[in-house]
Amino acid sequence: MNNEITNKVNLVLIIIGLFLGLTIGLFLLLNKSEKNKANTYLGILVLLSLAYFLPGFQYRFDLLEQFPHTIGLTKLVGILIGPMTYLYVKACTQKGYKMLPIFWLHFIPFVIVVIIKTPFFLQSAQEKLGHFTNTVEQTILLENRAFFTLQSIHGLIYFFLSVQLIVKYKKHLENSTSYSDRSFYSWVLVFIGIHALPMLSMIIGFVILPFGSYTIQSVLFGFFLFSFAVFLAIMFKPELFHSFPHQMPFSESEENKTHKYDSSNLKEEQKQAYVKKLVQFVELNKPYLEPELTLTQLSEQTDIPAHYISQVINEKMNRNFMDFINGYRINDAKKKLADKNFDHFTIVAIAYEVGFNSKSAFYSVFKKKVGSTPSQYRKSALI
Repeated sequence: MNNEITNKVNLVLIIIGLFLGLTIGLFLLLNKSEKNKANTYLGILVLLSLAYFLPGFQYRFDLLEQFPHTIGLTKLVGILIGPMTYLYVKACTQKGYKMLPIFWLHFIPFVIVVIIKTPFFLQSAQEKLGHFTNTVEQTILLENRAFFTLQSIHGLIYFFLSVQLIVKYKKHLENSTSYSDRSFYSWVLVFIGIHALPMLSMIIGFVILPFGSYTIQSVLFGFFLFSFAVFLAIMFKPELFHSFPHQMPFSESEENKTHKYDSSNLKEEQKQAYVKKLVQFVELNKPYLEPELTLTQLSEQTDIPAHYISQVINEKMNRNFMDFINGYRINDAKKKLADKNFDHFTIVAIAYEVGFNSKSAFYSVFKKKVGSTPSQYRKSALI
């Protein structure tokens, strides 16, 4: 009875994942409103994932005999998912992204797979069905076991590269803006993590545990999670599918170079002068009260080149731009929390007063810098 209920639940999840994957993929490709390159890559990626899992869907619904030649899709498409995920992340995080000729090198493994697997693609329907049956019944040949394992590892390598790119984007935000909406890079990390689950299931199924129908189930459930995550993002955070804020330069950003200030000709006395001018300006004019203050804006206000501001903040203050600005905001917040004239202000109101534009960001930064929550600090300060 329990197995019957489990099977029905699995079928419902598979149907929902199939429907969402198809509609979302087509929507992202065909919708012209607020469309950008990242959405195009994501649409292609969703449809590739659908094609990758299609034989598994058909096997689950006993339809594989009607469409046996789709069995080869898993081998053909699987090698594309990793590179497309990486290019999607690049398109999200890099300003002015374009598909350079060198990026086509990522698809060389796909061409190699097409050449190597052409004999398989030319097999008869019965031969392909036999191959798939052997896979599920754990009699898969060592050659194919190695292929699927290498294919999954290939995909995971690109997922790790994508995570690395997101980490660089996060550092770029910290060095160029005083506020960052975490939902943008968090979304991509969640997306990548869910998308990697089927690859991990394949590796576990072929290397660690005997491959069987349970692996098929876990892989298909991974696709359901993937489709559902994209659906929720579209419904509740549609701005994720517009341009990401404060994207990195298309070429390698300054923040990511190992010795990013080695070529700077800024002398020590100039650094000290810039520090003095910067601190005086910030303390007098309080630009940090602008919630979305950026490095570029502060550069225009102080007449100090942006890269020099970044350099002196990093080298002379051991901070990034976001920490530098938030430090002034927190100091201002502490004064107001300890001032009885601000008793009638809620903590959230004070957060907005000092330049934060979200309660969660204020609480997080305050706890990190002060060691207590704003309410705890206010209570102890007013005693």
